[in-house]
Amino acid sequence: MKSDIRVCANWETAHDRPVYALGDRCPECDGPTENSAPAPFSPEDPYGEYRRRARRRASE
Repeated sequence: MKSDIRVCANWETAHDRPVYALGDRCPECDGPTENSAPAPFSPEDPYGEYRRRARRRASE
């Protein structure tokens, strides 16, 4: 799923709060924007088990 709403890619360093836009450039700082939607989740993810195992191993 791709969202039409985009957020400034540099908002943490250039702004006090997230700046949202519909275009490819930030209206306030003219920086690039990126998709604001989270990554899709699928319960049938074939690599989810390996990713969770690697995350557990890294935290130990």
